[in-house]
Amino acid sequence: MIDQDLAIIEKYGLTPTELFIINLIFLTQEGYEEPYLFRFLKIKENKELFRPTLVELQNKGVILKSYKIPEKGQKFDPLEIPFNQNFFKTYWKASFELGKELFETYPMFTNINGYTVSLRGISKKFNSLEDFYRFYGKAIGWNAEKHREIIDLITWEQNNNIGFLRMSIASFVIEAKWEELKALKDGKIANVNFDTVMQL
Repeated sequence: MIDQDLAIIEKYGLTPTELFIINLIFLTQEGYEEPYLFRFLKIKENKELFRPTLVELQNKGVILKSYKIPEKGQKFDPLEIPFNQNFFKTYWKASFELGKELFETYPMFTNINGYTVSLRGISKKFNSLEDFYRFYGKAIGWNAEKHREIIDLITWEQNNNIGFLRMSIASFVIEAKWEELKALKDGKIANVNFDTVMQL
């Protein structure tokens, strides 16, 4: 994710602070349950730099010129901030890389009762791979460290033939099964026959 962030910073001439604020706004617009933006704005120094940052983002073409940035003391709704569509596509393309790596790392098949079963099917839950990538990014808050932990957990499970990953990748993400996998690796789950723990 660092490479993607740097690419966005270079392409649009952003500062790290500007990109961080963009991330907070996008999380809010995507309906992410943790109110990171409002936590950020509760800090006096952050609140003071927020409006000037929006002005800079507008000057750099990230936020549309049609958006009237609220003056100090006026009502502010982050859901109303319109982003340049080219920037929007660039941003999400970078975010999709997380979901793409998960998809490519997750096992393709497993064997259940002598039958080979595909684990990468997503069509029952998502309209496209892009929808799945976006859902995964949102599920982890586009957190690159969390993503890396999940990738490492899957690799550990596969290298050690644990037999836990017997659910589809869609179920794995929707139900945040990496939490159970982490508990297993940390020794918090024991004496479980994973052949009987199946969810497709």
